[in-house]
Amino acid sequence: MTTVHIPALLRDLTGGAEQLDVELPAGETVSVRELLRTLEQRHPGLWARLIDPATDDLVPHLAVFIEGEPAGMGLLAKVGPEDNLFFLAPIVGGA
Repeated sequence: MTTVHIPALLRDLTGGAEQLDVELPAGETVSVRELLRTLEQRHPGLWARLIDPATDDLVPHLAVFIEGEPAGMGLLAKVGPEDNLFFLAPIVGGA
C-alpha cells in the first residue's frame, strides 16, 4: 500500500488525516499525477491546492519526495505499491 504523508496545511481536506493509504495493484507503479488524481476523488480540493493551473505542475512552494528522495521528475515520477510519498515546503531562513 502506498502511503501519502499529508502536510499540515492540507489536513483540513483529509478530515485531519496525517497520512492516506492508496491501494495499488501488486507490482504496478503509477505516476505522482495519477496518484493525486486518485486522492482527489476521495478528498476533493487536494488537486487545486497542490497543482498550479497555469503550469499544470506542483505549486512553486512544494516539492515531492518518494522514499525520502527528491522526485526529480515531479508529477511524472513513478510511485510503487509500497512507497512513501511526501510533499514538503522548502525550508528557508538562517543568517
